[in-house]
Amino acid sequence: MARPPGSVGRPQPGAPPPPAEQLIAMDHWKKMNTKLARQNLPEDELAWAENVQPIGANQWQATPGALAALTTLSGKTVSRLFPANIAGVDYIISFNTDGSAIQVNANTGVQTVIAAAATFSTAPDMTVFTSSRLLIADATSGYVTWDGTLFVKFGGLSPNINVTNGGSGYSAPPTVGFTGGSGSGATATAVMGGSGSAQFVVAVTLTNPGTGYKAGDVITVTFTGANTTPATATARIWPNIPGTTIAVFAGRVWIANGRVLNFTGTAGFDDTATANAAGSTTIADNDLPHQITALRALNNYLYIFGDQSIRQIGSITVSSSITQFTTLTLASDIGTSFMMSIQSYNRLVLFANKNGVYGIFGATVQKLSDDLDGIFKLIDFSLAPSSALNDFHTNSLLNAGGSIHCYMLLVKYMDPLQGTRQLLLCYQTNQWFLVSQGALIAITSAALLSTTQWEPFGSIGADITNLLQDATVAVPILLKTALTSHGELVRAKQAIKAGVAVTTDTAQNFNMLVETEQGRNSYPLAASSVINWVNNSGSIVQFQNNSLGNVIWVGGGFRFPYSSVDGYGKVLGVSVSGTVSNLSVNAVAIEYKQADLWGRVP
Repeated sequence: MARPPGSVGRPQPGAPPPPAEQLIAMDHWKKMNTKLARQNLPEDELAWAENVQPIGANQWQATPGALAALTTLSGKTVSRLFPANIAGVDYIISFNTDGSAIQVNANTGVQTVIAAAATFSTAPDMTVFTSSRLLIADATSGYVTWDGTLFVKFGGLSPNINVTNGGSGYSAPPTVGFTGGSGSGATATAVMGGSGSAQFVVAVTLTNPGTGYKAGDVITVTFTGANTTPATATARIWPNIPGTTIAVFAGRVWIANGRVLNFTGTAGFDDTATANAAGSTTIADNDLPHQITALRALNNYLYIFGDQSIRQIGSITVSSSITQFTTLTLASDIGTSFMMSIQSYNRLVLFANKNGVYGIFGATVQKLSDDLDGIFKLIDFSLAPSSALNDFHTNSLLNAGGSIHCYMLLVKYMDPLQGTRQLLLCYQTNQWFLVSQGALIAITSAALLSTTQWEPFGSIGADITNLLQDATVAVPILLKTALTSHGELVRAKQAIKAGVAVTTDTAQNFNMLVETEQGRNSYPLAASSVINWVNNSGSIVQFQNNSLGNVIWVGGGFRFPYSSVDGYGKVLGVSVSGTVSNLSVNAVAIEYKQADLWGRVP
């Protein structure tokens, strides 16, 4: 809001002349900080940084946009997303609100139905066993598995069929059959070794698990076909292990249900025999007030998360067919209910709860998100936060950058200005910034073999979309500086000019908003004019007009557009906004004159 004409204090007789113009230049921002009010921030901190990523203190660069949707799940709404690698192929696994699950090839988008509607709850947990199969724990389905082709649950035979003697003298694969037990419908095929009339059975592939089998059923595997020595094999029923969270640690499968921690034995992911050191333990300690909310095997430890506590298991041993281990309590007052927020990041384990984002440093748990306190107080946790990793890349010729590894947390933010919307809270090397890429409801990330880097995926409903991968897509940026008194809080200031220094590959239009505690004025800027510029390589590039009279960009470089402005207040700041691509904000500057001591009463 402008100072009314004539309202600047008149000098008293004998008073010194009014001071000359002064300059506020902010060009080395250390971080974004939402914990403090803007007028309390130092000039080297930002109040808001959305879709601009810190490459350096004076280079906050526009983030890439999303690619076109990889695929659309017809008639579905995504509930949770997980990455998976099965037999060398990368997938995104989508669990949907109708209880179905779909496998999506992360490179081609090809879909494969894992399970029909009403199979799962909306909150399953999943892990991958030796890049060969999914293992899923869910309150509705129980413990189930999928190998890319076959879905197996309790009541069917396990796909883990052990050939104890391959036999000899087979000239063709024998027919595999199953007898005994309460169920029916199980089928399998024999995988042969050798050749001609000297073949033998090396493996048995389950093709239908059947139904109706019960715990304790004894199953006999039969091989029908001419042979010299018949093959033999053992089969067992897929186990019934209740649970809501799952992890693979030290070659075992660990499944938690309430306070109970179950673990399989030494004979595989389906082994519940106590003779093979399978078993369970109940965590009775008072610092687990409700239940185990998540199991995660990360950085050589098994982490056991409760909503208000964290434990870890470092190693296990077996003695007299009993699995032995010790749980170490890392925190008795910090935990999480949001299992999808947990990620390994740069040898740390990061997770979120309603108070913020925390990191596990060895045996110490520390809060990392103090700078986001202004955001966390306005998060709507009806959308459970989920997380992903991302390797940001800048492919701009003029905006030098590189690859930066980030942790991202999806939250639903009750924005006081724009209304409730989704944000990605991004963490890189002790700095936070924000990303908005639509009304996302779930995210995950996969370390793709095709790119050998972490790629984030998300969904706004039925789509599976690769996020933050297209630098040519223009994104809406918003960068807010501190509102600074520039060392003179009691002296009002009359803004005269303001500008924004940027580096860009192409013509850009954006807005500069000069703000004070009393109001704000917006000034549209263009990083363009008719001017020659010598870039770093020594080439001369220039702006010029096209036939329509609009400014087009022939080359790129550093620009510092500015404008005459108006604004009055004890504190001054700038907001930069616009929809841009391959642009970095390098600095802002405000020229002002000193005005009234103490200012005027608005």
